[in-house]
Amino acid sequence: MVKNKHKNKKTKHAKKIQKKVLKRKAKNKKHKSVVLKISARGGSALGGKKISVKQKKKVKVKIKRRKKIKSKKKRVTILSLGNIQPSRGRILALIISIIFMTTGMVFTSVFNIINDQSGKVAGASTEVKIESKLEKGIKKMVKGYPIEKMAPYIAKKDPQTAAFLVAIAKKESNWGKRRPVLNGEDCYNYWGFRLKAERMGSGGHTCFDSPKEAVDAVANRLDELIQEEKINSPNEMVVWKCGYGCQDAEKDKSELKWIKDVGYYYNEVERYL
Repeated sequence: MVKNKHKNKKTKHAKKIQKKVLKRKAKNKKHKSVVLKISARGGSALGGKKISVKQKKKVKVKIKRRKKIKSKKKRVTILSLGNIQPSRGRILALIISIIFMTTGMVFTSVFNIINDQSGKVAGASTEVKIESKLEKGIKKMVKGYPIEKMAPYIAKKDPQTAAFLVAIAKKESNWGKRRPVLNGEDCYNYWGFRLKAERMGSGGHTCFDSPKEAVDAVANRLDELIQEEKINSPNEMVVWKCGYGCQDAEKDKSELKWIKDVGYYYNEVERYL
């Protein structure tokens, strides 16, 4: 009896160990779905019921599927995020998309700036190249005279002012051939204009630093006479020669000649208006 009890204890202990071993194997192979039943009665050291062939096949199929899933997960393609956790992967994807967006915006703004600058340059060059009818007419009239370089500035003034600028310059200086100078340099004063300034040329005439400055100064004075004094004809503009009041007085020969000559070139410019 004692011997039998001792044997039974050994067999039970062996069965427990075998059961633990089988469970560990089941865990390692990840096929927990296979339930091993160890019989409580009798059996060999491996005891329990045998696994059928069908169950073995099912287990093998499941193991193969799991291996395939593992291998797919381990594969890292060029566009994948590798083994990064999904939450961190989303953050990384968001950061990359923000970088691409900002880069695109920067390139777009730079491209627009370059286009604007090129458009401005193109517009400026177009303005210089395209000549108005008035400018073409003035250049044709004064071709070969010193005043020719002032034609673009004259053409930009009010048409009536431009006509007086051309006509008076012809009478007063023959379009710049008879002109005041300072230290042998051209004063760009082709209208007999006298206004006290730091630089005064021969004959008490004002000296200008550039053709544009000369045209602007004389044009401003003519605008005042036309708009404020209502002087709108060469006959009235004789005040440029003899001063205020002389336009209503009896004219001498020089004044009449001035009116006639200025009137002729004034009318010539009007043809291009």
